[in-house]
Amino acid sequence: MAEYGYYCGDRRYRDADVRRDAVMPAGFAPEEALPLVFRRAERLRGREVGYQLAETLLVHGAPVSTAAALMEVPYYVREQRRQAWREREARLCGDVRKCSMPVQGCRIHGDTLAWRKGAWRCTVPTCRGQRAVNDQRRHCAEPATALIDYPSGHHRRVCAGHLASEQAVWADAPADATIRVTPSLLTILRRAQAAERG
Repeated sequence: MAEYGYYCGDRRYRDADVRRDAVMPAGFAPEEALPLVFRRAERLRGREVGYQLAETLLVHGAPVSTAAALMEVPYYVREQRRQAWREREARLCGDVRKCSMPVQGCRIHGDTLAWRKGAWRCTVPTCRGQRAVNDQRRHCAEPATALIDYPSGHHRRVCAGHLASEQAVWADAPADATIRVTPSLLTILRRAQAAERG
């Protein structure tokens, strides 16, 4: 029996592939075989690229409606609310006073949330921080307190919570290949005002 090829992307999709995929459980996707941490990292990377492009567009004067087209909308958002979701996310991307992380985290510990008991809860034992189901997948709306320079050369504004989690992730890195943290101007002014009062 001849093998018939089906063109799919940049390789041939053969009858053997069709037979293999036909016996897969319903709803199976290749990325489901990857560990959860990798799947989450890939989703966040894709969402962050959209945020960075939207921020660039808004900085150069593009309208919010144009930047909103780059925003990923979760499946549970109703059709009538999708455009409002996109525009809210785009406005947050363009606001340089806000954290630029692609998810909301614990306000104190950052990216330490895990799904437990119907909400995203902080995994730090003494912390009671939590986010509602729909809030965790939104752009972080907390005020930016610092700018992180990564060894790869890219930069990111972070809130106090995300700064704490990023510092924890990079704590064991060698001194010449770690993140550099620069406090934001707003943070410097707040510290100066607190020093004057106290």
